[in-house]
Amino acid sequence: MPRHIAFCMDRIGTMLPCTLQDELAPHSAAFLWSLAGKAAECTVNHAIWTGPELSVPLPASTLPKGVDMTPVPAENATSYPRAGDVVVAWLAAGSVSGLPPGDFFDIGVFYDDGGRLLMPFGWIQANVAARIAPADLDIAKEMARNVRQQGSTNFRIVQL
Repeated sequence: MPRHIAFCMDRIGTMLPCTLQDELAPHSAAFLWSLAGKAAECTVNHAIWTGPELSVPLPASTLPKGVDMTPVPAENATSYPRAGDVVVAWLAAGSVSGLPPGDFFDIGVFYDDGGRLLMPFGWIQANVAARIAPADLDIAKEMARNVRQQGSTNFRIVQL
């Protein structure tokens, strides 16, 4: 039976359900499930370089106690996320200039096509760990519109 999580944006009272891709990206899906199990609150921004993405940067030092911080291997990886992809990137401490100290996780919620994972330090790949149903993409677009107009806010990640 598929597992589901949701990104909740309380500022506008919306919840975006996603289906974990346990078979294709088991480690990445487990990371998201672990975060959701703690009802993690994270800052969400609109991406700068990657296109139609809500970005949730997660330095390991900011993760809730008890969240699985095991390095995430490449699985179901892409550099070109599609509309509805929820990706997880993991960067080892010191592997990239300009990030906070320690390991770094990032969740990307892609609400439209045209995404590309080209960062100022080069191309990366991220694992497609969850999918947004096509019928729910309008919720993701509403969230993105709000973040673009009103600025960064909090996401709560919860298990469904």
